[in-house]
Amino acid sequence: MSDRTRSPLRVSIGEIVETVLVPAKHLAGGAVTAKIAYGKDASLMVATREPGYHSKPHLHDCEQLNYVLAGELYVFIDDTGFLVREGDVFRVPRNATHWSWVQGATPCVLLEVHAPALIGDPGITDTAVALIDESEGSDDIVKIGSQWPADVDQARIEARVMPERVG
Repeated sequence: MSDRTRSPLRVSIGEIVETVLVPAKHLAGGAVTAKIAYGKDASLMVATREPGYHSKPHLHDCEQLNYVLAGELYVFIDDTGFLVREGDVFRVPRNATHWSWVQGATPCVLLEVHAPALIGDPGITDTAVALIDESEGSDDIVKIGSQWPADVDQARIEARVMPERVG
């Protein structure tokens, strides 16, 4: 069937507008953009972290599963961290303080799933696509946002996890 029927439950990734996922004030370097779709209980995004991307510690009241589509990055969760590369899958538990850092010269692209939907930060629902049928309604969707605690010793944790890279 060559003709694709339009449905509120389907979208092509090419039809989703790319948005700035994290404002510069929450970054130590670089940039990250994403294409986001969401339903009643979860969101899915393709997020591209540019070389030099280095987020500040943050948390959100949703579980996060990630699949590395391209590139690599260091991921820090609470007081530990690890390097992930293309083909790896990793999880960020609900309300765990986390951040990441792209050290390489190429972007890192992640497929991310958040449950409930991580669509509560300013500007996200302006570009994210809701895959919701009109019979379902959207008034009861929980829209989780990020919190940015200031009391995390980010440099100490990074130096312990990647001593050869920090210094």
